[in-house]
Amino acid sequence: MTQQADAGGATLPRWRDELTTYWKDDGPRFRHIAKVAVAMTLAMGLCMRLELRTPATAMVSCVIVMMHQQSGMVIARGFYRGLGMVGGSLMGLLLIALFPQQPLLFLAALAVWIGVCVFGAAYYRNFQSYGFVLTGYGTAITAIPVWSNPYGVYDNVVFTVSEVAIGVVCASVVSAVVFPQPVAPALYAASRKNFTNLLDAMHTMLERATRVAGFDTFLDLIRERVGVESLRSGAVFEDPSVRLHNHVFLDLDRSFLDTVTWIHALHQLKARVTAEAEPRVCAAVGELIGGLLALVPNEAPPALVTLKQVETLLSRLDTFEQDLPAFLGRLLASLADLSPHQRQFVATTGAALFFSIADLRVMCRSYIDARTVGQLPWSQSVWQAMTRIGRTRATANRTAATIAGARAAVAVLVVGAVWIGSGWVGGASAIVAVAITSALFTLAPNPAVASWQIFGGCLGGWLTGFAFNFLVLPRIDTFELLAASMAIVVMVGSYVNTFAKTAILGLGFSLYFCFIVGITNPTVYNPTAYLDTGFALLCGIAVAAVAFSVLVPRAGDWISAQYMKQIRGLISHDARDGALDDLLYTFELSLRDFILQIASAPVDARVDRDHLIGWAFAALEIGRSMIQLRLDSEQLAATLPPGWPAEQEAWLAALADVFEAATPQAAERALAATRKALDLLPLGPNIAVDAPTLTRYRMRALLHFTELTLRDESLALWQTSGVRA
Repeated sequence: MTQQADAGGATLPRWRDELTTYWKDDGPRFRHIAKVAVAMTLAMGLCMRLELRTPATAMVSCVIVMMHQQSGMVIARGFYRGLGMVGGSLMGLLLIALFPQQPLLFLAALAVWIGVCVFGAAYYRNFQSYGFVLTGYGTAITAIPVWSNPYGVYDNVVFTVSEVAIGVVCASVVSAVVFPQPVAPALYAASRKNFTNLLDAMHTMLERATRVAGFDTFLDLIRERVGVESLRSGAVFEDPSVRLHNHVFLDLDRSFLDTVTWIHALHQLKARVTAEAEPRVCAAVGELIGGLLALVPNEAPPALVTLKQVETLLSRLDTFEQDLPAFLGRLLASLADLSPHQRQFVATTGAALFFSIADLRVMCRSYIDARTVGQLPWSQSVWQAMTRIGRTRATANRTAATIAGARAAVAVLVVGAVWIGSGWVGGASAIVAVAITSALFTLAPNPAVASWQIFGGCLGGWLTGFAFNFLVLPRIDTFELLAASMAIVVMVGSYVNTFAKTAILGLGFSLYFCFIVGITNPTVYNPTAYLDTGFALLCGIAVAAVAFSVLVPRAGDWISAQYMKQIRGLISHDARDGALDDLLYTFELSLRDFILQIASAPVDARVDRDHLIGWAFAALEIGRSMIQLRLDSEQLAATLPPGWPAEQEAWLAALADVFEAATPQAAERALAATRKALDLLPLGPNIAVDAPTLTRYRMRALLHFTELTLRDESLALWQTSGVRA
C-alpha cells in the first residue's frame, strides 16, 4: 500500500509538470481563439442591435484582422483594412455611376482596377500592401452585388463600410484589452536575436577562408531582418515609445544591410587573398580582420548578446577605428618590398574594415538608442520622411508587380465572362471569390499552394456551414445560443490558424464559414441559394489558383530572365545615372527585395536560384561601388587627378555595359577600365589619418572589390569571359 501511495504521489507531480508544459506551449493559442470568439460575438451583436443588414461582414473582418496574435499587428491590419475598404467603396460608387447596367464595360473596368490594386500590393510591402488588397476586392464586395440595381449601391456601401468598421474596432479593442499580447517585446526580442546572428555570422564568414559564397547565411539574416521590420510596422500602432523610436529602427535597418554587404565583400576578399596572396600578405590581412573579430561578441547559439555587450562593443569600435589608420600604415610599410598588387590586398582590407566599422558603429548606436527610455531627437523633417517613403520603392521589382496585376485582371475577366455568358445567378459570388484570392495571396511565397489551401478551407467551411445553417440554426431561439454555436466553430478554425503549416487552411475555414452562413437581418432559409453560393466561391478560388499556376508562375525560364533583366537595369541605369540623393538607400532596398523574391520563389528545376542570387549579390556590390564612388568623387573633386572625371565616366559606362549587354567582351572591357582607374589613384607609401586620404583609400578599395567580382568564377558570365586571370 505504501509503495502504491508513493507511486501515486510521484505520478501527480509528473502530470502537473506535463500539464504546465502543455499550457505554456498552447496556452497563448487558447487565449487567442477565445479572444477571436469574443470579438466576433461582440461584432455580430452590435450589428444586430444597430439593425445592419449583414453582420457576417463584421464577423469576417474580425477573423481576418485577428490572423495575428499580437495586439499591434491586429491594430495595424485593421487600420489598413479600414482604409482599403473606404477606398474600394468609393471606387465601387464610381464604377456603378460610370457603367450602370453595362456588364461588359463594368466588368472590364473592375478587372483593370483590381489588377492595378494587386500591382500596388506587390509593389509595396508589409501592411501597406494589405490596404491595396482591400481596395481591390472591397470594390468587388460593394459593387458586384448591386451592379444591376445602381440605386442600391449607396445603401450597400454604407452598410458594408459600417459593418467592416464595427468588425475592425471590435477586433482591435478585444486584442488590446483582453489578455493583451503586445508586439513590442517580440520586436525587441527578434531584433536582439537578429543582431546576435549578425555578429555570429561575422565570425563564421570571416574566420574561414573558403571560396563558398555563403549565400544561405546572408539570406537567413535578411529574412530575419524583414521579420523585424514587419513587427516594427505593427508595434508603432500600439506602443508610443516605438513610434518615438521609429526613425532609429529605420537607421538600424539601413546600417544592417550595409554591414551584411561589407561582411560578404570581406569574406570574398579573404578567400581571394588565401588563394593568390603571399604568406606575409595573408598574415597581414589576418591581423586586420582578427583585430576586429576580437572585439565582436561570439555567443553560443542559445545565448543572445546583451545591451552591455553592445555598449562595450561600441566603445571598443571607436578605439579600434582611431588606431586602424596608423596600424594599416605600419603594415603597408612593412610590405614595401612587395608588388603594388600584393599590397593592394592589405590596403583594400584596411579601407573596407574602416568603413564597415562605421556602419557597424551606426548599427550599435541605433540598437542602443532603440532601447533608450525617453524621446530622441528626430533626425529628419516630416517632409523628408514622407519623400523617403515615396522613393523607397522607386526601383522595386515592377515586372513582378505588373505580372501579378495582369494575372488578377485576367482571372476576374474569365470568371466575369462565364458569368455573363451563362447567366449564372451565383456568378457574382464567384467574382468576389476570385478577386479576394487573387489579391490576398499575390504576396505569398507560393501563391498557387496558398490558393489551394484556402480552397480546402472554403470547402470545409461550406460543408460545416450547411450542417450549421439547416440543422442547428433553425433550433436556436436566443442570441446567446447563436453566439455560442458560432464561436465553437470559429474557434476550431482559429486554432488551426495558429499553426504555421495550416494557417491558411484555418483562415479559409473560419472566413468562409462566416461568409457562407451569412448571418443576416432577417435570416433566410434557402438551401438552394446556399449551395449555389458555396459552389460559386469554390469556382472563383479555383480559377485564381489555376491562374497562379499557369499564368507566368513564380518559377520558370521567362520569369528568371525578367529577374535578370531588372537586376541588370538597376546597374545600367540607376547606379550609373540616377540622382545621388538617397540613391544608395533605395538601390540597396531594391536589391534586397529582389534577393528575397528569388529566395522565396517555389523550387523549380528550370530556375538556378543560386545563380540568380549570386548575380544579385554581384549587382549589390558593384552597384554600391558605383554609387559610393560617385559620391566620393563629388566630395574630393578638388584633390583628384585631372583625368579622373573622364576615367570615372568610362569606368561607369563599362560596368553598365557589362550588366546591359552581358557579353564576355563587355566583361573584359570593364575589368580593363577598373584596372586603369586603379592606376590613376596610386596607393602611396603610407596611409594618413586625415579623412580625405581615408576616403581615397575607400575609392581604391571599391575599385578592387569590383575587380574581384569581375573575376569571380562563380558567375557564369565571368566564367566564359576569360577575365579571371
